[in-house]
Amino acid sequence: MRVDCPVMRCIGGLLVVLTGALAAAAGHACDAGRWNAAWMAAMLPAPVPANAALARPRLDAPQLHGQTLRQLVVLEAGGQRLRVQLSNAYGTRPLRIDAASVGVHAGSSASPDAANLHELRFDGRRALLLPPGAVRDSDSLDLPVRAGETLAVSLHVADAAAPATWHPDALRDNFVSPPGDYSAVPAMPVAATTGAVLWLSGVEVQADARPPVLVALGDSITNGFRSTRGEARSYPQVLGRRLRELHPACRMAVVDAGIDGNEISDRDGGYGPGDSMERRFGRDVLGQRGVRYVLLLGGINDIGETTMALRAQGSALDGAAVAANVIAAQQRIIAQAHAAGLRILGATLPPFEGTANAYSAEGEQARRSVNDWIRHRARFDGVVDFDAALRNPAHSARLRPGLDSGDHIHPNDRGYAAMAAAVPPALPGCPR
Repeated sequence: MRVDCPVMRCIGGLLVVLTGALAAAAGHACDAGRWNAAWMAAMLPAPVPANAALARPRLDAPQLHGQTLRQLVVLEAGGQRLRVQLSNAYGTRPLRIDAASVGVHAGSSASPDAANLHELRFDGRRALLLPPGAVRDSDSLDLPVRAGETLAVSLHVADAAAPATWHPDALRDNFVSPPGDYSAVPAMPVAATTGAVLWLSGVEVQADARPPVLVALGDSITNGFRSTRGEARSYPQVLGRRLRELHPACRMAVVDAGIDGNEISDRDGGYGPGDSMERRFGRDVLGQRGVRYVLLLGGINDIGETTMALRAQGSALDGAAVAANVIAAQQRIIAQAHAAGLRILGATLPPFEGTANAYSAEGEQARRSVNDWIRHRARFDGVVDFDAALRNPAHSARLRPGLDSGDHIHPNDRGYAAMAAAVPPALPGCPR
């Protein structure tokens, strides 16, 4: 939940916990001003447990020992003021942040340097004690920023901290200092780097003209896995730039709610990390201020990861059953979006033949069944045909060779650009 409203912070010392759409609605109702999401990271619990059936090792979040963490984020919208959001959603103990700052990133993608650093405050205080399960906005800060700029957000913890809430794949390096508070130091010394995002779940901006927000909800293909690190090449980032360049008056902010390995439903075994897309819809979509549109790409992991797990057990996939589960989850997500007054766009599942251990004839039939339903019978407000944009014309079960990153399921940079180009600007409300 958000605890930026005084009435929701504490009653008699007890934290009031609301979930899903109720929490998002309450957070929006008591917020003064025209705040909009400008960047987000979809959070999941740490560690991510090992899964022998999927040959997935345990993933542990890096621990901090009296150090400063400087994280870089690319803004999808600009404004005159900003604030950051910190999350302890999966924590079982309070999280203490002793100092925090924000500034415009001033170096290369391999540098932590920041300019014009500003201290972040929380209810006027320098330090923040964030209860288990809570999400918190900083106080607002007068700092004009533009879409496409990179911010450096620094968090200092004076004691040892083991993150329980993180996003493991930031697709760029973030920076860890030697012991000490370097949150006010523009050229922070670096003791280590991490490819993860820790605790930082969002950045919001306030502007006179409030741009609509599109949330791209998905898995590693949405997150931009195997794109060039540090260069903002995921399809949501490319789409945001494309819409701004084609239609400057549209000012669409496209934020990325992708999680590597994530499934759309829990009903096929829940092999993927993090809450399913259906379960996290309330937090990661309805919880984004200014959201008007959703672009849903989900289901390929329900097919592929279930195939891998069943193979490890000596069993085969029931393609019709898994397709039915994916379709049912998409239907429930559509219903959630429409109940909240959002327009939701459905994306077809790209090809994945050749993916090690995950592909099967039964899985391919499931993918085709899901895509047929998306194209012809689903109650989406529009369809984005990523399958058509990425498939090999000579072999429709495979990615086009020039768009394949090499693992036969994730696109390369050109493939992610092709996905962005497959989204007609009129679908998310931009002029034709």
